[in-house]
Amino acid sequence: MRALVLAAALAACATQPPTPGAAIHLSGTSWIMDDADASPHFPTIRFEDARASGFDGCNSWFAAVTQEGEVLRFGPIATTRRACQAESAGAVERRFLAALGATRYGHYDQEVLVLLDGEQHQLGRFNADR
Repeated sequence: MRALVLAAALAACATQPPTPGAAIHLSGTSWIMDDADASPHFPTIRFEDARASGFDGCNSWFAAVTQEGEVLRFGPIATTRRACQAESAGAVERRFLAALGATRYGHYDQEVLVLLDGEQHQLGRFNADR
């Protein structure tokens, strides 16, 4: 009986989303997208406490972010509303914002951050911005 209760408790913990507003391990790090298709409009991400912000290829963006282990989620994303001068910048912006919205996991070390969807498919790869 104890094993069944413990298994149920562990399963419940594994499926819970991260707690909003909690400090995240990525806090204080900055990243720049590693994608030749994004050139010269490379999106960036900066994590600070439970917030993320950066450049999306055309506009500045910001969002709440939650992280627990490798589970990583961006809250509703807000952006500035500058018109993109180049069509390519608008395309980069749309792809990047869609990737943030679909992110469910983040694998990272000191040099690389990889955003993944719910099936662990890569959405974006970023290099540390030092």
